Amino acid sequence: MFREEGLEASDELTTHVGLAAGRPLSRIADEIEEILKALGSGGDHDFSPLSDYSECVFLKNADGVCIYSNKAHRQLFAQIGSPIGRTANAFLDAVGAALSERQDALLFDGCRYCECEHTNTGPDGLLYKMVTHKRSLQSLNAPGLAILGVIRLERQTDTDAATRRLDLSTACARFRELSDRDQELCRQTALGVSSRELGERLSMTTRGVELRKQKAFSKLGVAKAVDLARLLTRLQDRGYLDLGL
Repeated sequence: MFREEGLEASDELTTHVGLAAGRPLSRIADEIEEILKALGSGGDHDFSPLSDYSECVFLKNADGVCIYSNKAHRQLFAQIGSPIGRTANAFLDAVGAALSERQDALLFDGCRYCECEHTNTGPDGLLYKMVTHKRSLQSLNAPGLAILGVIRLERQTDTDAATRRLDLSTACARFRELSDRDQELCRQTALGVSSRELGERLSMTTRGVELRKQKAFSKLGVAKAVDLARLLTRLQDRGYLDLGL
């Protein structure tokens, strides 16, 4: 049985931004691991001592499911629901979930701990620079406890419209989530092929092509064909995709 402390609806994500000068995350993780040891090996844990940390703290079981999330961690994902009882791909974007899964795999394969600096799109649409420290808890021999994670938000990007654009890695992941047909539609659009010509090539009406393009544009965070062309060209130039542009 795992318990979680309450989260007020008025709490703001920015409360925990800008903590780069804090203690090393490895030391915080050491401290938390000692707390977990003191809780013993029983299956009925009260993790309330972890609620005092301003850093985001979470615990996972051997299936990669979050079984504890402190107030700061749940605050980070407040707009999309509590992470508890969910895997990373249920509350992180595609890039963030993939990174989390790779870290977990290292720990399950015998790595004691890993720490990395990365960016991730928050539920408010802004990009955040984060430092994540994860470590294996297998040595505790505690049922249901496999991974400890500690996250610190180093900074939040500016809030003007330009900084709301997706970073390239996220844009690439979202492009890959499109169907093969929609990827080709985007590629041809970036090459300057008109909707009428696309309709003829794909056996679709011009209106049908326009509707599919708009859905793809929305998925990729672009407003028009010229923006799409710029984005796909950048992805190709940076080595994310090979689209023949």
